[in-house]
Amino acid sequence: MSRFVRERKINEFPRLPLQGSIDLTYRCNNDCRHCWLRIALDAPEAADELSGQEIKRIVDEARAAGCRYWNISGGEPMIRPDFPEILSHIASRSSGYTLITNGTLIKQASAALLKKHPGRILVSVYGATAAVNDFITGRPGSFEDLKRGIAYLNEAGVRFTVQVVPMKSNYHEYQDMLNLASAWSPSWRIGATWLYLSAYGDAKKNKLIRAERLPPEEILKLDPPGVPTIEDPGQSEACSRPSSEYLYADCIAIRRSFHVDPYGKMSFCCFVKDPGLRCDLRENTFAEAWEKCIPAMAHAVRAGEKYWQGCGSCPLRSDCRWCPVFGYLEHGDHSARVSYLCRAARAVKRHRLDWEKNHRRFYELAGATVQVDADLPITRNTFGLKFEGFRASGPGPKHIEIHHHFSLPENEGLDFGRQVYRRPPWAIYKKGEAWIYAGIYPGEGDGRLHRIIIFSGDHTRAHVFHPSPDLFLQGGHESLMLVSSDQIFLARILPRWGAAFIHGASVILNGKGFLFLGPSAAGKSTIVEMLAEKASGRLKILCDDRSIIKKGDRGFEVFGSWSHGDVQTVSKDGGPLAGVFFLRQSGQNYLEPREKSQALLADLLGRFVRPLLSVDWWSDVLDLAGGLLDKVPFYDLNFDLSGEITGFIEDLTK
Repeated sequence: MSRFVRERKINEFPRLPLQGSIDLTYRCNNDCRHCWLRIALDAPEAADELSGQEIKRIVDEARAAGCRYWNISGGEPMIRPDFPEILSHIASRSSGYTLITNGTLIKQASAALLKKHPGRILVSVYGATAAVNDFITGRPGSFEDLKRGIAYLNEAGVRFTVQVVPMKSNYHEYQDMLNLASAWSPSWRIGATWLYLSAYGDAKKNKLIRAERLPPEEILKLDPPGVPTIEDPGQSEACSRPSSEYLYADCIAIRRSFHVDPYGKMSFCCFVKDPGLRCDLRENTFAEAWEKCIPAMAHAVRAGEKYWQGCGSCPLRSDCRWCPVFGYLEHGDHSARVSYLCRAARAVKRHRLDWEKNHRRFYELAGATVQVDADLPITRNTFGLKFEGFRASGPGPKHIEIHHHFSLPENEGLDFGRQVYRRPPWAIYKKGEAWIYAGIYPGEGDGRLHRIIIFSGDHTRAHVFHPSPDLFLQGGHESLMLVSSDQIFLARILPRWGAAFIHGASVILNGKGFLFLGPSAAGKSTIVEMLAEKASGRLKILCDDRSIIKKGDRGFEVFGSWSHGDVQTVSKDGGPLAGVFFLRQSGQNYLEPREKSQALLADLLGRFVRPLLSVDWWSDVLDLAGGLLDKVPFYDLNFDLSGEITGFIEDLTK
């Protein structure tokens, strides 16, 4: 994210603590080899943990400041005897929560509690067999306890997600772990793929964690960058690379979340373990911590010479997951490089270069570029031949991104957000700044989804999730989105850029552009075919069904699109718009000029391709339509099948 975009977004949205995460304890009944936080069950730190009443106060104060969602974790949060009371309070004070648990302490009562207070439940598994799982957890019998907890959840009808956590000691069982996870629940996900070093600087623990880290190339396969989920559609804050003399200033500026540890220390990120970057909620109210303490942390750590000569100037920086908090965890130094992440960055760069060659294509349309990525290679046969005429070499200033994936994201029991539209084939939801399009079937009670699309707030970025690669591999697709028409995003985006997708045929005749409007069967393809026959050599067909009008520096222009009807000839070219015609099939051939009126405006608006409607879309389209009526002549075009109407149109080019 550029600094300009970041600053603009900061100005657009108030700095509110919308989401909180809280670790109820770092004690755990397991002793996992890879865990960076765990302390023993009888650790003396237990005496310093927040009481249930203190947690309730923090939750209430956070809600008053704007917090509506909580992530609950540990350690193992269910170790606390007051866990039911805490969970009930959080659930009653928020719109939702996520609970991360090892599942071994789930009994009938706790399953009933989770059923009473539905949330997103993540249950971690570390092996497909007791031998492997128990080796990693360091506790014999943990696998049997986990299976028993899973059984209680299923018996109570609690929806949950199995979180598969891969590492060296269980990677040989990885596929079996996936099979086990899908047998336990229809929803599963991959957990943390690269492992963090000990929050306490424990050398013995760090040796175990390093030994469990997978090669970076494997992590890239398991956790490709930039793929959103339903729970986090990708419109929330993202980690920001330092761009000023202070390492955390940019990150804190975009933060709308916070973290509270078991001892009441609050910071802006759950990975922050520097005591100087935490604020004591026993000495400060939540509002004071959010409004004063955390903003003050922005200038607490300078980006020194080590940073600017190292990670700050590294050519791999854009491909790297390094963050100052990881430098601190690895070396106790916020500016320190992390050699493991350097290896990962080199792997990401190799992956990116291969991706750009084999998995990415660019297409140009009315001055906008559409970037298409796919998890499978894109071949010459993937998209129809018509798209070759729209190929571009790279992105432009007005840019759209589409990314195809070939399995549906985890969605079982998750909150899609607020439903704003429902009519097969789509149910549309608003979640945060994202739009989620769920592909639904018409049958009543049919809960299957044929695809899920996660759009950014402005619809310029889309992740399209298909249930399998079968459709993609068929090839010859007529739509870049692999749906019935690309108007699903073009009609929504173009008005923001002074253009619109319109139900009309378009041609360039003697260097001038003409647009022919009408519903299906009005004769758009017919008029194009007659013009092509009568004015051959002087005519270029742009499209016979969906065209684009655009307001340029020198007036209005018309462009073709790849969304054609019966006439398969299409072109990305455009030209100055010299006339707009409403088609009227008749026994005569003549043009009748239309006066500028409300009736003309209504006829024109009826031909715009309408997406999910919104106030801003209507505002942009009305501005465009008003300018079009002022600057371009309109006609009723009466015609028969003789082709004589061609002469009348050509006269307008003289």
